Amino acid sequence: MTESADQDRIPPASPSPPYVFRGPVRITIRTRTNDQPRYVDTRTSVWTWYDGGSAMSINWSKLKLNSEFLEIAKAFMAHALEKYAPVTAFKISGVLSRLADSSIAMIFPWTQRQVVETVSGWRGFRESLIFFRTLYRWALNRGIQGFNKETYLAIKTIKSKHIDPYARIFLSQSGLELDEEIRLLKRIARDSLEDWQDFQLNVMLHLGFELAPRSIQFHSLDVSDFEIVETSAHDKYYTLWLPMAKKVGQRRPERRPRKITSRLGEKFEQHVSALERRFGNACEAMFVRPSGSRLSALEIGNGLKHELRKAGIDRPNQVSMLLRHHLGQGLADQGTPAAMIAELLGHNSTVAARAYVTATPNIARIKEKALGKSPAYQRIMRSLLTGEILERHDIPTEREVRGVVDLQYIGDIGACALPTHTHCPYNPVYACYTCRKFHPFADGRHEQVKEALQREAQRFIDMAERAGDLSHNRPLAQHQVTILAVTATIERCRKHTGGTENDPV
Repeated sequence: MTESADQDRIPPASPSPPYVFRGPVRITIRTRTNDQPRYVDTRTSVWTWYDGGSAMSINWSKLKLNSEFLEIAKAFMAHALEKYAPVTAFKISGVLSRLADSSIAMIFPWTQRQVVETVSGWRGFRESLIFFRTLYRWALNRGIQGFNKETYLAIKTIKSKHIDPYARIFLSQSGLELDEEIRLLKRIARDSLEDWQDFQLNVMLHLGFELAPRSIQFHSLDVSDFEIVETSAHDKYYTLWLPMAKKVGQRRPERRPRKITSRLGEKFEQHVSALERRFGNACEAMFVRPSGSRLSALEIGNGLKHELRKAGIDRPNQVSMLLRHHLGQGLADQGTPAAMIAELLGHNSTVAARAYVTATPNIARIKEKALGKSPAYQRIMRSLLTGEILERHDIPTEREVRGVVDLQYIGDIGACALPTHTHCPYNPVYACYTCRKFHPFADGRHEQVKEALQREAQRFIDMAERAGDLSHNRPLAQHQVTILAVTATIERCRKHTGGTENDPV
């Protein structure tokens, strides 16, 4: 039998009756707060659940799927609702809707070719690919008829057009500009507040500036999460037990203590007192609607967006993430270790925190100067710190400069004008690009030098952050000057050879 014929082979029909979902009548879901439903009723045609104050649902009667696969899908959704966060389960329901719009919607079981052709069309939808693989693996592990290992392995080879979610902040400044921060602080410190709702928005904005929680964390805050400690000297210290938003595998959100400033603590005291006066002890949520019900994450995001605009900060798609980026970048600029940034922002890993550390001012300044935006860069270009540019074939081998940068041997960059066998008192390669005795080769490996210096500079940043001092790091500053000079040499060589900016050097 040919390979093509084998792929078209439908798995043998099961002698057993079609699959029927016989799950629990009520599925217990993960909840963040005590005032939202904790169960999903599986007896209805529409399953509904809540997260962040918003309803999510799946209407089985409107899903045009093969009847047997529909039963399998119900069992998988029950599994997803029990195991994953509510919003993740909602995303999984989206895969079922995508399947209902596909050519295999009313077919089951499927051939390998049918599955691969359908799923290959989802390369631009990364989550759909991931969740369909999850569904297929789940059914395969439970021995459900119509699913086989060969098809699953074929699905695993299909890759999405993945874009790194942190790529936009690596090697780039992120957060508020200085003038924006000043306007934001003025907005936070204003005294003319119209009513308790306006005051509540002010408390949220202040909290967003200090701790930068996600909207879902604002939503999950309870009055009981605010704690005051008063000493015998009548000094007050304020703590907020902030619910974590993205901790995998937890039935209820973990709460971690976060110290807040006295000014923000006093605002929380006033806010809690106002809630008690208006709603009594029945109000459990920290941020509420005029009726006393908990604000949804969406309403909180819109409220923060409104406050930012009132402060004169108007950016596309701005939400509380802007404040998170600003806090993360500010911590990194002060030399805070990546692990501590991740802890303070509630990240599951240090990947995002590393993005902030990589975007520290020194590296951002290197990049800015390399792009020719800095007056200092223009001065170096005019001063031509190195000697004239030479062709490699015109220079004797013994005059060539060689050295080690970032534990990497580098040669073929240029020649030294000092007499042969004369010992140079400076470190080769590092010192050459700011020395008039150095004659760079027109086709030298200057880009290799620049990349090696940048890697080494990043290691200096890593060491400086552990020491807690990025602002007075002389080796890092020296690397910055050298990288600037190498970039200037690269530009000179391009002009010398008549190349464009994108030509390799």
